[in-house]
Amino acid sequence: MGLSRSRRNAEFLLEHLKALSGRLAIRLTGNKPPTSELIALAVSYAHCRRAAQDSACWVSLDDGFLVPVDDVLDLLPPLRAGVGDDEKGARPDLIFVSTTPRKGLVFQFIEVKYRRHLRAAREPAVLRKIDEQVRSLRKRWHGWYDHEDVCAPFRAVRRAKLARVLRFYADKARRHHLSGERYTEIASEIDRMIEKGGSYAFPSGQEDGRGWVFCPEYAGVQPLDISPDGWETRVFLFGPGLLPDSDFRARTSPALPEPPERKPAVRASAAPDAARPDAAGDSRSPAGTARDHSPAEQARVSQERADDPAADVPSICFGTDTLTNAEVRWPLTVRANPHLLVAGLPGMGKTTCLLNVCTQMIAAQVRPIVFSYHQDIDERLAHAVEGVRFIDFDGLGFNPLQVVDRQSRMAHLDVAGALRDIFTAIYPELGDMQADRIRRAIKDSFIEAGWDASAPDAVQVREPPFKRFVEILQAEPKPDRGLRNLLTRLEELEDYGFFDSRESYASLWESAQPTVIRIHRTQNDKLQQAFASLVFYRLYKDMFSRGIQDGITHAVIFDEAHRAAGLKLIPTMAKECRKYGISLVLASQEARDFDVSVFSSIANYLVLRLTETDAKSLVRNVADSQHERVLIDRIKQMDKFKALYFCEGRRMPSPVDLSP
Repeated sequence: MGLSRSRRNAEFLLEHLKALSGRLAIRLTGNKPPTSELIALAVSYAHCRRAAQDSACWVSLDDGFLVPVDDVLDLLPPLRAGVGDDEKGARPDLIFVSTTPRKGLVFQFIEVKYRRHLRAAREPAVLRKIDEQVRSLRKRWHGWYDHEDVCAPFRAVRRAKLARVLRFYADKARRHHLSGERYTEIASEIDRMIEKGGSYAFPSGQEDGRGWVFCPEYAGVQPLDISPDGWETRVFLFGPGLLPDSDFRARTSPALPEPPERKPAVRASAAPDAARPDAAGDSRSPAGTARDHSPAEQARVSQERADDPAADVPSICFGTDTLTNAEVRWPLTVRANPHLLVAGLPGMGKTTCLLNVCTQMIAAQVRPIVFSYHQDIDERLAHAVEGVRFIDFDGLGFNPLQVVDRQSRMAHLDVAGALRDIFTAIYPELGDMQADRIRRAIKDSFIEAGWDASAPDAVQVREPPFKRFVEILQAEPKPDRGLRNLLTRLEELEDYGFFDSRESYASLWESAQPTVIRIHRTQNDKLQQAFASLVFYRLYKDMFSRGIQDGITHAVIFDEAHRAAGLKLIPTMAKECRKYGISLVLASQEARDFDVSVFSSIANYLVLRLTETDAKSLVRNVADSQHERVLIDRIKQMDKFKALYFCEGRRMPSPVDLSP
């Protein structure tokens, strides 16, 4: 059910179920009990124990008591004989018995249902079934006990049997929750029903029906009215907020709180004010938290926000929370993790989401640098914002052998090792010996240019041409099979002029425009990988010349990031770029190809529909094992433009309706 299986929860549920019905509590311990429905009844009873007398949803147990219908089947009027009559499907779960001054006993009929997911909880068929069950028993009940067509002796016998059962449950309520004064009033009214005989009439118009749907995914503070307008039977959706250990959606509650002041239930058309967060805040708060503040308290909070530099950080709105209608925002700040991974199958809304992210970043003076693997995002971004700078492959336009830290005598060896890793990511079929050949050839090209570790000063030495290491490999007199295979791959890139260094553009960090690196403009898959990898490597090296930044100024966005998932520089960039004012965004169709260290470096995840394999891989890294199976099932069934947002500070994600 997506709920914590703690001892405190077990005791809480069993205590309230036993107070409702000892027989139901015994059924809960059976081999094959209807566990979900019984837990829904226990949570419903707990809400009624805390309900105010004017609650729009709950019935207050200060006013009366609940009778479980399954415990009193012999009191129920029979269904009419006919094909398809189903006694179980034609009766609700509870009858609430109370009194109205100078009018008599009032019976309210209540159906309780459990649905695992929100979409199922709000299906029209579920609402219609609740309405049918409540109206069916209410009509038969009054026809059986109060209809004038039934002769007086029959009504007297039926009411005597009813009175005996009502006294039993009134006595039980007195032991658990009912005050002595209220118990005396109800017991006297039961006796009066017998004494008056045929002249006693039940009040009409006081027995409005209720439906309560328990859904663990619902995290609202107040129950949500989901019944259509005009219905006599009012149906409400509620969640597990009263459980002592309610782990779902990272909401917590005290174990047994005192009954707080109750507010009326809200209609589905308006989100509860208590659930509306600040722009960059959490969209939920612990149940029972006080919401009303004095003017002095409000002034103090406002002053704290004004003094807090984090209050003005830009944030990106993904859409609205499907439960509370509050905006779901991702804050861009160097004081927290500013990185994001967007995962989803094609057609689920990744590109639309990235366009929203880019346009909001530009409005917040954060300049995106997009690695684009298909033209869709290029064209749509060019229409959405002005002055997009496009970079296509026409040679690299820079020398990847550039050394940033010229004060270090070993800096050229770091460059050689980094380029070795890049080429092994481009060609994963290369073995260790072939990778080492690349590294040694690059090192030799540096030594030729004067980058010897024993040299006294490397500041004035120039880097060798990028093509030189390929020429060194080609010059070997007797290449073995491994070297010939390596040269075959490098010569393919050489045919495109990949190794020809032409200084054509300055650092991308210096551009004031949003930049799109159009990887897709070349059709060769290996050239695409090589071009993207080395441009990303150039960004990484130039990053260090920026110095430490106070806020996020740039975002590197990888569309179709699974094509570069093997690049070892991605997790390194994610770990280091935050303090230099850079956010990293990875958008991918696949989550299983990323290195585990990527998940430890990224704290924000926007997950659209995925295959089961990818859903398992992602959930295993971002959620606890207790909710793993539930989240995998939800991700596999996600609708288009729907997502789950995982972030720091929450154990469970927010369901998001993505902005168009």
